[in-house]
Amino acid sequence: MSPALLRGDLTQGSVAQHLISLTIPMFLGISSMLVASMLETIYIGWIGMRELAAVSFAFPLIMGLSSMSMGVGTGASSIIARIVGGGDSAAVLRLSTHALLLVVLLSLALTLFGLAYADRIFQLLGASDDVIPLAAGYIRVWLYGLPTFAVGMVAGNIMRAAGNARTPGIIMVGGSALQVLFAPGLIFGIPGLWEGLGLVGAAWSFVLARGLALLYTLWVIVRMHLLGRTDMAVHAVLESWREVMRIGVPSMMSSLIGPVSMGILISLLARHGAEVVAGFGVASRIEMLVNMILMSLAGSVAPMVGQNWGAGRFERIFEAVRISCRFSLLWSAIAFAFLSLSGGFIVGLVNDDPLVVTAGAWYLLVVPLSYGFLGVSMVAGSCFTALGKPIPSLVMTLLRMLVLYLPLALLGDYLLGYQGIFGATALANVMIGLIGWRWVQSWLNDVTSR
Repeated sequence: MSPALLRGDLTQGSVAQHLISLTIPMFLGISSMLVASMLETIYIGWIGMRELAAVSFAFPLIMGLSSMSMGVGTGASSIIARIVGGGDSAAVLRLSTHALLLVVLLSLALTLFGLAYADRIFQLLGASDDVIPLAAGYIRVWLYGLPTFAVGMVAGNIMRAAGNARTPGIIMVGGSALQVLFAPGLIFGIPGLWEGLGLVGAAWSFVLARGLALLYTLWVIVRMHLLGRTDMAVHAVLESWREVMRIGVPSMMSSLIGPVSMGILISLLARHGAEVVAGFGVASRIEMLVNMILMSLAGSVAPMVGQNWGAGRFERIFEAVRISCRFSLLWSAIAFAFLSLSGGFIVGLVNDDPLVVTAGAWYLLVVPLSYGFLGVSMVAGSCFTALGKPIPSLVMTLLRMLVLYLPLALLGDYLLGYQGIFGATALANVMIGLIGWRWVQSWLNDVTSR
């Protein structure tokens, strides 16, 4: 193995310490992206309520497009972590290089699709005629940054699979800092020089920041021997893509279900008014920021599980899953205590429309207590995927949306209005968390006792 990969050995030492060292950089990196997104939401809220609603409609589409790179990154990192555990550096270089080529091609295809069909997508989501042009204008600029964002995300996953969580965390923080730096001038302009671009200025700040961050990312992964000269014969590339997509496609589908679920949720909320959609849009950004620690922890479980599986250290896998699930439940209690008291105040800082504040406050009162169970399901899904078993994760995601959430949301909307929709979200989270815990424990017990 190369020295760069040897530094990322997760098969020795304290399991808890490894989880912390993997989670904190990832948490800081992804949280910085969400802080930048939250600041962008605040700026847009200052422009007007219609612009805020437009970004809320764009959010599930952004999540859906990002799911492609998440799927490729998950597939690549699952394989690479197990190879690192087994010690084959040549295979790591081959798979990571081919995976990055794959994400470039897929992201370019999705960019073209989004540019062509943006208006139609927002019509299907239920956006009003005065909001559609705003949302479509925003997303068409954002799409120019999708390829650079997608490549950076996959590269970060590959680095974490090799045990290096610090560098991708630094890159994400740097990219987010640039976005925060660029956004005010692009949105509001510079006094005496130019008037700014308004809503689309926020999208341009994302495009420029992620493009600059990618330049540094490429330099790092070349130095880590994760991108370079390798076997580029067609059959070798296709074989790598087949391996990556065997895990990546179910992972993409799992990731896409979230945006689809959010799209359905927004369609239901749209019937209660643009103010309710805007309130949910603000609350969902706050929720993602709060839940970043759980998402980061679940992401950290994957390289931990993958490397220890490759090295035959099964007892460390059980310990990692147990620690992660316990922390998820503890964090949920902390989040509920904070957001139930301060949710309305935080939403009001973004937009002080009474209906917007009320809708956002209701969401942050009802849903946070279920975050821990959602975290448990994410840990379970990450564990399955790390072991090259993406189907259970996909099944859990489908179960949560189609069997649990959608019927409960329709019933809740009928009985209680939009508050009932929020209640359905919480209940679905609790139920899928219980299912995920039971499933992953049974599967691990079964395969390690053989």
